[in-house]
Amino acid sequence: MGLFSSSKKKEFCTVCKKGIARKSNPKKDWNVKGPLCANCYVDLMKVNFDKKKDSDNKCVLCGKEPGTFNLWKPKKEWDLKGWLCESCFNEREKADNELKKNCSVCNAKLGFFVRHAKKEWDVTGYLCKNCWNIQESKTIPKE
Repeated sequence: MGLFSSSKKKEFCTVCKKGIARKSNPKKDWNVKGPLCANCYVDLMKVNFDKKKDSDNKCVLCGKEPGTFNLWKPKKEWDLKGWLCESCFNEREKADNELKKNCSVCNAKLGFFVRHAKKEWDVTGYLCKNCWNIQESKTIPKE
């Protein structure tokens, strides 16, 4: 009955009825009342996320539907809207790493810092410092 006594009421998972040390509260749209254990929480989360079958669950490049948890977010410089499956992500990253080796304009070997070409330049790939500065000076309006 003291301040530091362990008279805390033992809680049980609503789904599997096992005793839980750390409870997780279910989302409102899951229609489950009461605390959940970590395993049941993850299972319900997977089930409810997989219910949302729309274009968000497809790979942008190949169109495969690997499921919500197996999709990868593309890098910002790839200019892709949506998600990628693991194989397409790896292929795209490999091609991107190849582009980072040499300048797209003068074919000079690029160092640690690479510069991504701006969209309005119509140059695919990465540029060295000199080529980037030349392209930048072309786009600055002269007064």
